[in-house]
Amino acid sequence: MRQKGFATLEVILMVVVIAILASIAVPRFSEVSAKANTAKIQADLSTIDTAIAVYQLEKGKDPDNIAALVTAGYLQDTPKPPKGYAYIKGIKSTNEFSADDYDFVAKNNNVEAHAELGGKKASDFSLTKSDN
Repeated sequence: MRQKGFATLEVILMVVVIAILASIAVPRFSEVSAKANTAKIQADLSTIDTAIAVYQLEKGKDPDNIAALVTAGYLQDTPKPPKGYAYIKGIKSTNEFSADDYDFVAKNNNVEAHAELGGKKASDFSLTKSDN
């Protein structure tokens, strides 16, 4: 008499194989996600920094905040950082970035006005390690 369907041992082996494949794929997805977050943060901060520079050239002063760049038409909308991990100077961050807004840092002590996320500038978000 032929048995139809799978035996218990076959089902257990299939579950083990799927679990092994998932354990390989999940860390890879996490790395790709952190790389994508890093690229978006770099792009957003660079865009904001460019808008700040153009605002300064045309208005002759620093904007009050990032919202002022949107109001004046230098940014189409206020960029929102991605949630999750990112690379800071080549090292994956230990804390997830939340959906907090980017910060505006005005000129002081010979440091140009720029945008930051979590106290880090665009140049700090990088996949390559830095000696600094």
